[in-house]
Amino acid sequence: MRHFCFIFLFLFSLACFSQDTITINLYPGDTFKTIPSDFAGLSFEKNSLNKGFFSPHRDTLIRLFQTCGIKSLRIGGNSVDRDTLTNDTISTDTTYTRAELDSLFLFAQKAGCKILMGLNLKDSNSSLADTEASYVMQYQNSVLFGFELGNEPDLYRKSTYTYIDYIQDYMSYYNAIQQSNPAAVFTGPACASHHYEFTEPFCRHMDTIISMLTQHYYGGVKNAATISEQIETLMDTGKLNYVSAVVRSLVKCTDNSGIPFRMSECNSLDDGGQLGVSNSFASALWALDFMYKLAEDSCAGVNFHGALDGWYTVFSRYGNIYHARPIAYGILAFQIGSKGRFIADTVKNNNRNLNSYSVIDSSNNIYTTIINKETDTLKSAVINLAVTDTANVNYLSAEYVQLSSHSLKDTTKVMLGGQVVDSLGTIPAYTWLPLTVTSHTIKIPVPAGSAVVVKFNYQNVTSIIDYSEKNKHFLNLYPNPASDKVSIITDTTEPSVIFIYNLQGQILLQQQKQPGKTDIDISKLAKGVYIVRLYSNARAEAGKIIKE
Repeated sequence: MRHFCFIFLFLFSLACFSQDTITINLYPGDTFKTIPSDFAGLSFEKNSLNKGFFSPHRDTLIRLFQTCGIKSLRIGGNSVDRDTLTNDTISTDTTYTRAELDSLFLFAQKAGCKILMGLNLKDSNSSLADTEASYVMQYQNSVLFGFELGNEPDLYRKSTYTYIDYIQDYMSYYNAIQQSNPAAVFTGPACASHHYEFTEPFCRHMDTIISMLTQHYYGGVKNAATISEQIETLMDTGKLNYVSAVVRSLVKCTDNSGIPFRMSECNSLDDGGQLGVSNSFASALWALDFMYKLAEDSCAGVNFHGALDGWYTVFSRYGNIYHARPIAYGILAFQIGSKGRFIADTVKNNNRNLNSYSVIDSSNNIYTTIINKETDTLKSAVINLAVTDTANVNYLSAEYVQLSSHSLKDTTKVMLGGQVVDSLGTIPAYTWLPLTVTSHTIKIPVPAGSAVVVKFNYQNVTSIIDYSEKNKHFLNLYPNPASDKVSIITDTTEPSVIFIYNLQGQILLQQQKQPGKTDIDISKLAKGVYIVRLYSNARAEAGKIIKE
């Protein structure tokens, strides 16, 4: 693909009518990491097994997984170090049965996701862990990604439990399970924090043992501040930059061994989250920005924690009715714009709490996600997109989907593309709104506390010219060849702009289309072949002329 760029001009209108301009240059010719297809995941407590959360007959929950593109399911949390597999046919508060394990794996198979399975380490009974691992390996191995031993070992017995203690415990379990199941895959260490003291040394010493490095992250501590203060903190760029630095450090640890790093448990606030924050629209913007930032840092994926209860859960269940919480809409918006490879960009004059991420897909369509995390409603944005370089003639039209709500504190009225997730766990087709393309520029509002996904549709200019030449009623050019003037007649009645390009893609002439026939003076053009394109809001047409 030829090297070219898009320029975004973000004009922020304030109450005093002054405005700032943010310029983002995108270079689709410079591509980077492909975002993994299983990037989006969830994390459930181990005691969700004996609560009956999973079954191949939980059709609505399965559809919610599929709708949001959930491809990874981690079973762990604090209850993993309390609960164990029982030989009985009835489970208790701290045990689960083989039938309940089967239900989990059948659910995952139907939902289309892999399981990261936590085993009880804190009880120091490797034979029980081996029994469970052996059962899973024998009967449900097809949807298993690997085993995670224990949960947040950096918090075990606080200062009296060291990294060396953990390694000894881990290896005793590893050896017991490996002896029975040589094909078993292991991950870890699933620390709460302490990445310098636990996770990075674990990676260096255990990189030949594990198939994936994992860590946990929570944006804050629940009830540590008011709702407004917590939302301000959640939207804070400094918090995002902090976790980004941690991820980059951990990814660097895995580079030499060639294993991935995954944030296997995370969410907005810890311990179930905070009412009015973790279940608010703010969590959707936080999740969307968080996912893109970690993907940009080469993280292999994230698993948002929750178990159908608690304020931070992605999906909730009241009685037997499932609901998609606001955070689910952030995950949905990520699914729209993340199918492909990151492309290079440069940003100038960004003094707002606004991030953008751009991805190019296998068909060369470009998706740019813009997230305006400003909490001040005066700081809405108007975005101008200007196409300025050679091969950009292949981008004929643009459209967008908006992620919005009435306010960052809203807990109910969240919409994506004008749609909501219904009671069946599905969402109707998003409403893609067309963008008027004028002089290679589009304009779109991005209010404070909202996000948009802009799609630039790719169409090979050669195929359009060939199509136009076979269908003369679409764009008629005459005389052709011409020396001084060329006239254009088209069947479109919409306001349109005509451009003439050289074969290098440079714009040489442009003018508004007139009703009926439009005459263009080409007397000053050098002899040669030129591309003529007509843009309207609904479509783009093209043709070819020869200047004599």
